[in-house]
Amino acid sequence: MKHILVVDDDAAVRRTLEMHLVRRGYAVETAADGPAGVEKGSSEEVDLVLLDLRLPKMDGFEVLRELKLRRPTLPVVVITAYDDMQTAIEAIRLGALDHLGKPLDLDELADVLEKAAEMVDLSRSSFDLCDTPDTPFQPHLIVGRSRAMKRVFKAIGAVADSPATVLLHGESGTGKELVARAIHFNSRLKARPFITVTCSALAPTLLESELFGHEKGAFTGAYQAKPGKFELAQGGTLFLDEVSEVSPDIQVKLLRFLQEREFERVGGVHTIRADVRVLAATNRDLAAMMAAGTFRQDLYYRLRVVSIELPPLRERREDIPLLVKFFLEKIRREMGPTVEAVSQAAMDRIQEHSWPGNVRELENALRRAVLLSPGSVLVPEALQLERSGEGTPLPLLLQSLEEMERRHIENILTFTAWDKTRAARILNISRPTLNKRIREFGIQRAAR
Repeated sequence: MKHILVVDDDAAVRRTLEMHLVRRGYAVETAADGPAGVEKGSSEEVDLVLLDLRLPKMDGFEVLRELKLRRPTLPVVVITAYDDMQTAIEAIRLGALDHLGKPLDLDELADVLEKAAEMVDLSRSSFDLCDTPDTPFQPHLIVGRSRAMKRVFKAIGAVADSPATVLLHGESGTGKELVARAIHFNSRLKARPFITVTCSALAPTLLESELFGHEKGAFTGAYQAKPGKFELAQGGTLFLDEVSEVSPDIQVKLLRFLQEREFERVGGVHTIRADVRVLAATNRDLAAMMAAGTFRQDLYYRLRVVSIELPPLRERREDIPLLVKFFLEKIRREMGPTVEAVSQAAMDRIQEHSWPGNVRELENALRRAVLLSPGSVLVPEALQLERSGEGTPLPLLLQSLEEMERRHIENILTFTAWDKTRAARILNISRPTLNKRIREFGIQRAAR
């Protein structure tokens, strides 16, 4: 990075910055108002813009919006005497690389210029996350080229058209549901239903009704008969996630279905037959549970007619660049234009992390980093990765869940400068739900 544009209506500031930057080897040009800043900043020769906010003819925020519209990857550093919270939030929200207060700290400016130089170099070198050719994006694609993942792909191909029950085993976040989907949608049953049940999400009585259905009057609240997932999956596939959490009573009914392909609804007397392929998944050691007497031996062997082991991410690190590229494209499609490159320092941190939460943790970390990264390059500071190994205990917060939720919503609204659409996206709730929470908690926007 060599060419810097200084946009400031104060001639003394322009001259001081120009002299300082020239002494450090930069080519510098200046602009005294907003329109001139937009015109000069639109040139591909400019590598970075130092932008004052209080400008004649055109406000600095307007200049920032226009520059990011014309050149989305151009680093813009906002400099202003109005160094308050709202100004900083708005500047970053609109895409500024950083926000510096006046009078400028030259050491801080040097750090920002170094960070901007890395972003410019990445943007101009068309940094690729992997050397594979681009393929059409598929949201449920299983990403990987490692030897361990190739074994998984071959296993999927081998069992896809078989009616055999398959047990998927792997740590939390390794993609067991994706593998189950791949087995179903690459089989002769792909046009038939694929239904998922998370066994740990329901109490035993509710899980029994969810799986096998119930008759009218079978229990309090059963006002009408309801078919279960086995009936709804007729002719297709039922995926039992976290099957290790099934209670002993339901284990008996599940074993019977696997043996006879028949069952009765809760409160029912009529036997129902269903042609359903069962796939199951667990992150626990079922053999150890069987030895401890908490999981039936006969059910264990019925479930693991075929077993597929999913490797943890730490054992297939060569797939990480490919996964990063895939998730950034997925995030871009969901959220609109985001980061376009990953700095080498950020990629090093990603590669070095142990990823105890596996692929799911990686995706969530990238989502957070995309939201927090200034500009178009993902920087290491935005990753906020937990330290590997045993960490220190978190401080005890003597607050109710309601108070924690209120404070979290307030923080996100402040971060987004009360852009409710963006805040709702970060919180993963709908805009009407966010408005309801704001009313319930009495959250008010701070006066400017």
